[in-house]
Amino acid sequence: MRKFTFLRKKIQAKDRALQEKLVHHYFDDLQLNQQPEAGENAGFDSKEVYNRIINNIDAMPVKRVGAGKKWMVAASLFAVASLSVLGFYNRIRILDIVSPIAQKQFSTVNGQVASLTLADGTKIWLNGGSKLSYPEAFRGDKREITLTGEAFLDVAHNATKAFIVHTGNIRTQVLGTSFNVKAYPEDSFVKVDVVTGKVGVVSSAAPTVFLTPAQGVTIVKKNHSAIIAKSIDVAALSGWKDGDFIVKNMPLPEVLNAVKHRFNVLIKADANLTKCSISANFTNVSLQNIMKIIAKLVKGKVTPDGTDYQLKGKGC
Repeated sequence: MRKFTFLRKKIQAKDRALQEKLVHHYFDDLQLNQQPEAGENAGFDSKEVYNRIINNIDAMPVKRVGAGKKWMVAASLFAVASLSVLGFYNRIRILDIVSPIAQKQFSTVNGQVASLTLADGTKIWLNGGSKLSYPEAFRGDKREITLTGEAFLDVAHNATKAFIVHTGNIRTQVLGTSFNVKAYPEDSFVKVDVVTGKVGVVSSAAPTVFLTPAQGVTIVKKNHSAIIAKSIDVAALSGWKDGDFIVKNMPLPEVLNAVKHRFNVLIKADANLTKCSISANFTNVSLQNIMKIIAKLVKGKVTPDGTDYQLKGKGC
């Protein structure tokens, strides 16, 4: 009798080891650790499912249920778990097909600054000549929008749903913070400056850059190089949303582009002037006087060219 008891215990231990191996193999095949993080309404717990499967298997009487029937029940449990997992991770795709969320666009013309509030409470200000694409509501574990131009964002905090701003092949990701993004198509760069919180800027061909308040990064589109700036004047960089027009050590091409989007006027400059940088406060200054100040700072002369301007000079 003792030998039989020992043999039975040995078989049960071996049987349980096989059960655990199969369950682990099942979850490995699903690659649950590689799945995206679930949203706040997520209800699936892989450990709980695992324990439930093992408990159900162990709860079966050894004498009444044969090995074949036992594994048939286990297979059924696996099937149920499989459906639960697949249903959980594909529910967003299914909802997108059955009940798609409308995509919206919001844009501004040169000379215009406008604001809007997204479904999650995020507030966005768009500078002149900018366009924003966004969903009517956010679904899943991400909040994603697409920006062309310049915007200041005050993102509503949500620890379970990252907020992502796409600008070409560069994306800026946060949970809840305020920052400025400049990504006009004609610019040779994408610039991100942080006012509050922490921001991650991801480029397809460069390491992720993490920024904290008063820090900024300029990513050159041509080679994806990143230039990080510290102790920046965030008030000057984001003051445009409140009507201010302040430039600090800004390259002339960027200044002229800012003038274009603010006053809807094109300014052409000689190539030898492009290396100049300007610092000035143009708030409440007329376009004509701004042009005179810029010409003086670059040791040049500005002349009207139809509705546009031509800037010539020796350079800095």
